[in-house]
Amino acid sequence: MSVALHALPELPAPAPGTTWQDWVTSHLEQGWRPVEWNTQTHEFAGDVDNPMTGAYTCTTPGCPGVTSVQHGGCSGCRKPRRTGRRMRSDANAFIVHRFSLAAVNPTVRSELLYGLQCRDRDQIALVPWTMRSVLKRLPADLDSLMQLDRTAALPGMTADGAGLLRGILAPVDRLHLAFTGTDPTATDIWDCTLVGLRSAPDRRYVAVTGTLDFTPIRLDWLRELVKAWARDLRPPVSIVRYTLYAATVADRVLRTAAHRGDPGQLGLADMARVIEALMATTAADGTPHSHSHRRAHVGYLRRLLDYARAAGLMEVIPGGFTMAGHFRTLPTELAEDTEAGQAIPEHVLAQLDEHLSLLGTQSNYARGGWQPADYALMYQTIYQIQRDTGRRNNEVVSLGPHCLTWDGDRPVLVYDNHKARRLGRRLPIHRDTAALIQNWQRHLGRLPVPQESSAYLFPSPGQRGRARRGHVNKLTYGRIFRVWVEALPTLSGVGFDDDGAPNFFPKERITPYGLRHAYAQRHADAGTHVDVLRELMDHRSVETTMGYYQVSLKRKQEAVRMLAPTAIDRNGRSAAFADDTDYELASVAVPFGNCTEPTNVKAGGKQCPIRFQCAGCNYYRPDISFVPAIAEHLIELRADRELATSTDAADWVVANMDDQITAFDEIHARLHDQLTSMSTFDREAIESASRELRKARAVAFIPTEDLRIRPHDS
Repeated sequence: MSVALHALPELPAPAPGTTWQDWVTSHLEQGWRPVEWNTQTHEFAGDVDNPMTGAYTCTTPGCPGVTSVQHGGCSGCRKPRRTGRRMRSDANAFIVHRFSLAAVNPTVRSELLYGLQCRDRDQIALVPWTMRSVLKRLPADLDSLMQLDRTAALPGMTADGAGLLRGILAPVDRLHLAFTGTDPTATDIWDCTLVGLRSAPDRRYVAVTGTLDFTPIRLDWLRELVKAWARDLRPPVSIVRYTLYAATVADRVLRTAAHRGDPGQLGLADMARVIEALMATTAADGTPHSHSHRRAHVGYLRRLLDYARAAGLMEVIPGGFTMAGHFRTLPTELAEDTEAGQAIPEHVLAQLDEHLSLLGTQSNYARGGWQPADYALMYQTIYQIQRDTGRRNNEVVSLGPHCLTWDGDRPVLVYDNHKARRLGRRLPIHRDTAALIQNWQRHLGRLPVPQESSAYLFPSPGQRGRARRGHVNKLTYGRIFRVWVEALPTLSGVGFDDDGAPNFFPKERITPYGLRHAYAQRHADAGTHVDVLRELMDHRSVETTMGYYQVSLKRKQEAVRMLAPTAIDRNGRSAAFADDTDYELASVAVPFGNCTEPTNVKAGGKQCPIRFQCAGCNYYRPDISFVPAIAEHLIELRADRELATSTDAADWVVANMDDQITAFDEIHARLHDQLTSMSTFDREAIESASRELRKARAVAFIPTEDLRIRPHDS
């Protein structure tokens, strides 16, 4: 693990007689912002062309004012629009980008400058107007920021001002610790602000809130081991919390052993019990953690112990207390990509598509020459690419600007599988998806893109007060997606509940990752060969891919159980199958119904003794799922009869067609009556089961380039 970025380095002790003001002043950056900061007058005048300064030129043509709102008007131009008067000058329009430290105590001035310079190194923009707000609320007699009460906000302080002051105080507090020689990690509860750790692996800045509590670990040797690991390796706060959780579980297990956690008596059996406990952890509500989450717990504890052994902190602990051997290859469960079966159903996807134009429009965020509509189009494109390709969230948001290539006349998506560390993967995609990417590429070409984001198809929108760099964060996209889904009208489910009310699809089940499952389930339902789907999903193991086929099989079995009782014979009498096994094994699906003729069943429906004139066969067993096929066959028969009549075919040919039409008409009417006589709830359930069976019967190997993006069964 890497050292936290910009965390306070180890500093030499101050020389005897050094004052706090001298200590702070000695750590100030000389020549800081020379264009904006006047070291003689102690005044700051923001440069509207500096991306690290939150000051912008008024958008009103001809107005020289400055505003703290990007793409907005200054206060002098906004007020007339509210009052209906003509544009007039306003003092605030010319001071929002300025502030002065001349009137504050010299020590406070040095402390404020040091905090602002640290924020600069963390790429956090300075908003002069917010700094003016902070200065107004600092006590007039304040001799040092160290005198401020950290537990209470200053009266009248805005949220922005409180955030800026907190960001300034954090590095100043850490510098004060170095001045006094205080170790912020000496106690069992660490202040995240003082220890200088990043908040998470994907964050570039140091945490400024929260605590790390080591007291739940009651075994002294284990608690000190975890603290030593955190001191030496300086992992992000989130990693420390995960490791603390794993160590707390180990602590609880070891304390209940006969030796009460005596480090000198630990052995392999103790480690086995710890691993067992970690693999059985649950959430606060008792729900078991996911398999990958539990394996992660084991990984955090293993890395802790590996460090402790290498650092010589476990010399008194026997070597048998280790995670060597089979503990490093814990068994996996099916579906490494979270469990199969979490796919967003196709009818729900269709409803999401109807409201696609609303995705990303709930925000008026604009920055760097991008308008809200540009960001909305970007998020809509991300959604459509993930929906059509089934790539993971981070694989889509991190696509390069030239991710679309061509294999002859077939479009191919080039992406990086970050999870398995397989880069430059190639996925055949549909032409409609390629057109989506090309449309966004053209649009992106007309927008300003920072150099730090130019290597990505979806540049980062940035955050307020931070420079734009890299690509859209998957968490940012996830929040935009969630806001969109929650704002949509109620989404229809399938069938009705026990009270006869329509079922609604729960919105909490709709996630960006569900689009990947939908892609996999779509192919599994369409009969794509498992080896082909494994390649499309970029799975390591075919067992993971098989999870989707098991979901398809389960749905088919449920459909068979519902439809087996609806079967009739050629005379329209009920001929229900005894059970779903009888339905599957004693019959075979032919074009217009099930057939129970033994020879034809054995031959898989390819040896019909009467050439598929099913309506005249005693072995014919249609059910409600065949109603559309029978209706279509009737249309074809009537067309053939008209053709036979017009060509003066023999009477026996026309008579045969008439008899078939009559027989199939009666069968169709009987099945239709059976369906319409059901309750609304039962009819919805039967029709849903019928769709599943029709899809299953249509299964054959379908080349992926010919597979429709989102097939909707009729």
